Amino acid sequence: MIAWRDGEWIEDGDVLPADDRGLTLGDGLFETLLAVEGGLAHAALHFRRLAASAAALGLPPPTEANRLEAVARETLARNRLDRGRAAIRLTLTAGRSARGLARDPSATARLLVTASPAPEAGTPVRLATASVRRNPASPASRHKTLSYIDSIMALRQAHQAGADEAVMFNTRGRPACAAAANLVFRIEGEMVTPPLSEGVLAGTTRTRLLEALPEMAERRLTRAEAQRADALVLTNALRGIRPAVSWDGRDLPGSGELKARLEAGLSLREDTDSLG
Repeated sequence: MIAWRDGEWIEDGDVLPADDRGLTLGDGLFETLLAVEGGLAHAALHFRRLAASAAALGLPPPTEANRLEAVARETLARNRLDRGRAAIRLTLTAGRSARGLARDPSATARLLVTASPAPEAGTPVRLATASVRRNPASPASRHKTLSYIDSIMALRQAHQAGADEAVMFNTRGRPACAAAANLVFRIEGEMVTPPLSEGVLAGTTRTRLLEALPEMAERRLTRAEAQRADALVLTNALRGIRPAVSWDGRDLPGSGELKARLEAGLSLREDTDSLG
């Protein structure tokens, strides 16, 4: 693997020093972008989210932020991933620091860009409810921080239950998201996604759907309401829109239809945007 770090290319070497706060404390952020034929999908949304999260968490902005897209494209080319689908990851850490929780005010943020093959998109999934809860009061629920242990454990529980992905409720007992995706339910014909205030990350595909489909509601759901859904899909920048075929063993026969409806809405919006 060839990675870019703070202006230099590193091949098959250590990319972070042992005292980097991203490594020792999870003090940092990341973004994952889809690349298709060497081009970045919806890069501006990802770059804006990274900058906004860095500001919210008091992280210094990356010194090479204005070059991110060019660096990402070159990273794809150097790894021979500029054909077909690939994943670009941007990792921003708080940089090097002495031991302890307090950041060194003179520390420089570290920016790492890596590329890898992208997973298959649009594949059906089986869902299982995880006992791990999203905490709406935690900054980690609203930003893509380097500490993803809640999602890791939720997904592990889902796999142990024979499912592919986890449905995570929040500490108030309401549905929030999947381990690595946003959720869109269809309940009695209404398309609904939980709001960010429920401990939900502002996913880029979720953002695009809300802009493209004004009929899609953003509101709180009770567990009972969610369990009345006849269709449920997961949205993720890399994996696209994935239909849930079942949730805790209950079939969701309308998920394929909901997937097609959402994809059509995105396609129409993008076609309209391209006209002017």
